[in-house]
Amino acid sequence: MESNEYLFDDESGPPEELSRWTGFLLSWVAAHAREAYEHVVAQVGLKPQHLGVLTQIQHGPMIQSRLSDRLRVFKPVMVTLVNELEAMGLAQRRPHPSDRRAVEVHILPAGLEKVREVDRLSEDASGEFFGPLTPEERKTLHSLLAKLAKDGPNGRRQSPR
Repeated sequence: MESNEYLFDDESGPPEELSRWTGFLLSWVAAHAREAYEHVVAQVGLKPQHLGVLTQIQHGPMIQSRLSDRLRVFKPVMVTLVNELEAMGLAQRRPHPSDRRAVEVHILPAGLEKVREVDRLSEDASGEFFGPLTPEERKTLHSLLAKLAKDGPNGRRQSPR
């Protein structure tokens, strides 16, 4: 069993019986973080997956199938996401200049503005969500999560869906 230092003894957190497992705590916190993040992104009229696409293309176009692979989104779902972004006037498909089979997705100025808006809103939301942690603890948490995301069981070693 892990340290009891962070066990919860009231109704505000997860049940004490479950808080001894790091995986359960991570899942509990991630669920609340997801809700907070979705709320921030929704304030600018987007879903997190829309923002993922816009973020990937903010510095230059990307082939639609590469976007799907990069974000680990099924290709038919990516088609829907790009359709929605086009309908919102945030992105645009264009033929690839040298590969007739490929389609590039380009960000439009309104899409860049949405990314900037989310950046601004995220700063405040992150400050609130991660308020109980010191700046050093935030860095450590971020570093450890990045390591798990990259090298963990669902990291880059696993093929996209």
